[in-house]
Amino acid sequence: MKFHPLPVLSLFTLISLVVLVCLGNWQYGRFLEKLAMDEAEPAWAVMDGTVVPGSESMVYSYVDGSAAWRRVVAVDTGTEVLFTPIEVIYQVEPPTPCMGPQCDSGERLAARGLYQTPKGRNAFSGTDSPETGIFYTLDPAVLAKQLPEDVAARVEGHVFEPDTIRLSENGRSAVATNPFARVRMDDSLPPQRHIGYAITWWGLAIALLAVYFAFHHQKGRLRFRKGSDA
Repeated sequence: MKFHPLPVLSLFTLISLVVLVCLGNWQYGRFLEKLAMDEAEPAWAVMDGTVVPGSESMVYSYVDGSAAWRRVVAVDTGTEVLFTPIEVIYQVEPPTPCMGPQCDSGERLAARGLYQTPKGRNAFSGTDSPETGIFYTLDPAVLAKQLPEDVAARVEGHVFEPDTIRLSENGRSAVATNPFARVRMDDSLPPQRHIGYAITWWGLAIALLAVYFAFHHQKGRLRFRKGSDA
């Protein structure tokens, strides 16, 4: 076999090949990283307190490809006030929260779960309606404005996600695993998607090599045996 590569083309091909392989390796690394996070046992915490009367709100959420509303209440643990979801409702229109001092009159709430840092608003967030208890981001600072001043002053910036929660859909409800109580909340790209992206980048690298050698063979710079100039 005789091979006479074009210097400039070979240089750019080599650079592109390295970039494509590195991108594929990075995606595969993200797959392993997310897989390990999903399989790891979370560092569970325990919350025990009483529900602040009239603190119930409905917060729009999106997880695992589905839109839902979360029923959220404020819980006073004695040392701090935490907002925690108690129900996930899969429906388009927002349910009506129970508002006013007659609701959730100081009932005790104890749960095992995780402290999560809530995501802020973005360009696609809807407009909150505090007067009806409808919100589009689970932001403790925003929800705290609906509480008495002395209670709002003790609200923490994180949210408590119980490990189990009531899931409601089409008029049926059951207690199940809380989809928000997990270490990794990057639901837009599950681990399996990274495998697909890695294969795509590696496939492009193989295709680049095939085009590179086919071009040299067409130009007569790559010959597999003597006399194969034609």
